Amino acid sequence: MTDRPTTNEASPRRERRDAAENRQHILAAARTLFAEHGVDQTSMNEIARAAGVGPGTLYRRYAHKGQLCEALLLDDIQAFCARVERTLVEAAADARALELVGWLIDELLVMIEGHLPLLAAMQEVAVGARRGEYFAFPFHRWLNAQLVGLLSRAVAAGEVAPLHVVLTADAIQAAAAPPLIAFQLEQRGLSRAQIGAALRQLFVDGLRATSGQLPGAQRSRS
Repeated sequence: MTDRPTTNEASPRRERRDAAENRQHILAAARTLFAEHGVDQTSMNEIARAAGVGPGTLYRRYAHKGQLCEALLLDDIQAFCARVERTLVEAAADARALELVGWLIDELLVMIEGHLPLLAAMQEVAVGARRGEYFAFPFHRWLNAQLVGLLSRAVAAGEVAPLHVVLTADAIQAAAAPPLIAFQLEQRGLSRAQIGAALRQLFVDGLRATSGQLPGAQRSRS
């Protein structure tokens, strides 16, 4: 099973006391400022001032706001991952993998909606030279591995025609990207249930309805 997401934080046993205190001050300041002013309206310099640390100290620990958001989300992300893994392990051996894909999509949307500003910020900072960084976030890699595993099971069980499971997992994650979900909820006026139903139609019902091998498609190892 793929390791659950962690951050690059130092082990508590190796972290110096002053470094640990700085980290707690930074996270507390960021959490307060984000709640009061929003993620987009809060700068890293403002967080450093509120935490009582120099900008250099802040940037050495968190290179950008996305890493800071990831650290704030760590506990909730790990709890989400543990619950998903437990459910997949406890699922009956004859459970249809595609139905589990649909369940995971629904659970993911609940988690995204509940943490939308921080998750969206994690992706929005991945521009320019960092444009590929979002896909290297531990949570993104973990989620991709879960989807690849379920899709591989669906192919092996004959629930769907052979397909490129990695690219299909990527497509599911792209369709559930936090900035897109935010736009759909806030600008398009869609509900989470509507978004979930559409994603299920595409990636559960749509895949199940496919017959014959897709041109050029092949099963891919995770």
